[in-house]
Amino acid sequence: MNAANRLEMRQISIAFGGFNALSGVDFSLEGRSVHALTGANGAGKSTLMAVLSGAYGHYSGTILLDGQPVEIRSPRDAKRLGIHLVQQEVDVALVPTLSVAENIMLDRLAEGGQLWRWGEIRRQAAAMLAQLDVSLDLRRAVDRCSLAEKQQILLARALSHHCRFLILDEPTAPLDQHESERLFAVVRRLQRSGIGVVFISHRIHELREICDRLTVLRDGRLIESVPMAQLSGEQIVEKMLGHRLDDIYPPRRPPFSADTLLSIQGLHDEHLLRDISLTLRKGEVLGIAGLAGAGKTELCKALFGASRSRITRGELHGRPWKPRSPHRSVENRLALIPEERRKEGIFIEESVAMNLSVTADNSFSRWSLFDHRQARRWAEEVIQKLGVRTTGPQQQLRRLSGGNQQKVAIGKWLRNDADVLIFDEPTKGVDVKAKTDLFELIDGLAREGKGVIYASGEFAELIGLCDRICVLWDGRIVAEVAASQTDEETLLLYSTGGTPA
Repeated sequence: MNAANRLEMRQISIAFGGFNALSGVDFSLEGRSVHALTGANGAGKSTLMAVLSGAYGHYSGTILLDGQPVEIRSPRDAKRLGIHLVQQEVDVALVPTLSVAENIMLDRLAEGGQLWRWGEIRRQAAAMLAQLDVSLDLRRAVDRCSLAEKQQILLARALSHHCRFLILDEPTAPLDQHESERLFAVVRRLQRSGIGVVFISHRIHELREICDRLTVLRDGRLIESVPMAQLSGEQIVEKMLGHRLDDIYPPRRPPFSADTLLSIQGLHDEHLLRDISLTLRKGEVLGIAGLAGAGKTELCKALFGASRSRITRGELHGRPWKPRSPHRSVENRLALIPEERRKEGIFIEESVAMNLSVTADNSFSRWSLFDHRQARRWAEEVIQKLGVRTTGPQQQLRRLSGGNQQKVAIGKWLRNDADVLIFDEPTKGVDVKAKTDLFELIDGLAREGKGVIYASGEFAELIGLCDRICVLWDGRIVAEVAASQTDEETLLLYSTGGTPA
């Protein structure tokens, strides 16, 4: 095989504090190829690509470019060789107060040695965007751009260098379906230009659509690397998990209680929601289905009092109630696990123990002093109960995988014994193994008599986990169905404003 425009990683191993994150992994990437890299959370995908992009320099093994050994011990080494990473948290890599053009050319500007004129900065930035077939206002501040636009800015920045190989880490996690399709068009354009792309994702249908080859990792080891066409979606998931995929959803629960936990009539917010009425009973998982922009997040925040709304009538625990503020909601034993967990649901730079104790009111305080030992013991209990994969309560939350971060976001509500738990897109950016764990956790909460509201655009999850499903379209509930008596096609029809024939 011709070695030109080929990248190889041979027998890559790396350890952190005695833990082997990668053990003898091989990986290769050709130019003009889109190579899927997948595996359960903690499998080693991001670690392998961190080695390739220069974030971790203490690995063992060999990296070859066009058949010749190369040293990659820093991000500068990787970029010099034409290897660029666009990470999942796009905001980390951008300067929000600078313009689109300045962010695209940021690496070049930081190099120094050249006097740049504004006109030249914008001209070169526009040329990079043109290669992506993307048009953006070059003068706009980045903090006014959408997530999809920020991603395009980072892709353009990679092209401002001599980009030969591009790593996309969970690129569609923050995007809706339309934005994802636009990204796929960009990736295909890059592929045609000769760039090799690594596409990391948990969404099997996306991998099968955009990628021509697949590598699966599990527990830091290579499981298989084959042409995508050789594996079905089910086979890919089974290789990720290490066992057959029979059913990722818990068995159907017995009929839920007739006792009402929460009911609202005539809820409106200031922008989108109109005349929302729903009822949640003890032991029930109530699904809220809808596409992006339908109002799922707005409804979840309104119910928790995190956004302004008004209602005609409301009851909680059999008493008159209206959502007023998150603080009052916590006092009334409501909990919200938000869609943007890293921004709104957890303190990513703090420890696991701190995050698990943050909603525990005064139960860890004595004489106005916080009892760290008691909080740590509580964290150890939650870690064991929820199966959080961590080195211990003091580990920084940033170091955990997305699925384990989500478990912590849920676990922090267990101390104050919330009766109503509102989940907004809880499996976003979570792999199939972590999804199974989350489904079991939510099912367990319902079996304890909790009421769960589960808002999601993943219709298969709603059908597999929920008892009833309310469908949102354009800020209104347009249908209510029993989960056991519907299918994905029907939910999609309702969620686009249609009605069955």
